[in-house]
Amino acid sequence: MKPASILILTNCTGRKRLVPILRAGALLARSIPRGDYATVADEWNSRIASAPRHYVANQLYCGRAITETLLAAESVQAAVAFISAGLGVVGQYDRVPAYSLTATPGFPDSVSCQITDPYHPAKWWAALSHQWALKNPLASYIENACPSLTLLAMPTGYLSMVSEDLAALPASLRHTLRIIGPRQAPDVAVELRANLLPYDARLDDRESGVNGTASDFPHRALRHFATKILPSNLAGDAQAHATAVTQSLSKFRAYVRPRGDTATDDEVMATIRKLWEKHNGRRMPILRELRSERNMACEQSRFRILANTVEEHLNAAAKK
Repeated sequence: MKPASILILTNCTGRKRLVPILRAGALLARSIPRGDYATVADEWNSRIASAPRHYVANQLYCGRAITETLLAAESVQAAVAFISAGLGVVGQYDRVPAYSLTATPGFPDSVSCQITDPYHPAKWWAALSHQWALKNPLASYIENACPSLTLLAMPTGYLSMVSEDLAALPASLRHTLRIIGPRQAPDVAVELRANLLPYDARLDDRESGVNGTASDFPHRALRHFATKILPSNLAGDAQAHATAVTQSLSKFRAYVRPRGDTATDDEVMATIRKLWEKHNGRRMPILRELRSERNMACEQSRFRILANTVEEHLNAAAKK
């Protein structure tokens, strides 16, 4: 297998370097009138089609998840593409508009807030695919690339959004797929479970060298796989790769996060506000300091909601 034949597919990130210029712009999901899937997808696609594409994808998206992905790609000379709930499948050097839309609930620009139908990310992906006149955009992208190995690193929510595309791959290409991110087989569609690599909490042992937060777990696992497993297992099948991952993780202990002091939402938000300027709005450093230095208990989904609230308040104050 040639290293250049490896394709890495990962999710885009909510953090984008240029989103602040859009505060009053059209490419914010929250600005779309509410409606059914077809109506919202049509409006969003129209806005994307008319927007200038000034930015290179791997420079627009930012955060540790992107850093880990690009390091993994460099180590095995892989091509990279991002799966975006707003743009579809985007090559790392493609030019894209600055935008803010996610299919994950709980964010200010989650498209779930604009959909009046019962919501599921896969239905949004299908509605966008219809706009692009593509039945299976991700499957089409992989088929065109025809890689010898496809490394798909993303959280469960993104995987569920595109699982139907992946299940539609011909057997010859599905055989090349390695899924990295979900920690339990039930989080993966039955048709794809044979492709799951068994990364778990042992990766978060400090001795692994790639410990971090839950949000960048898939991307840290990707880098571990690319740098520690693949070099001596390039020709391995999915079972061989899974076995190698299990053997590598056996050296580590599952990390159990210490429980911090209980704090109210108001107390947590007050601390987030104090740390916002220090960390330039970067959420992962804020969360790390909140937990490790301020010793405050704050589960990640709770932190996301509270940080969203703080950001909205700060943006509103800045407009006055």
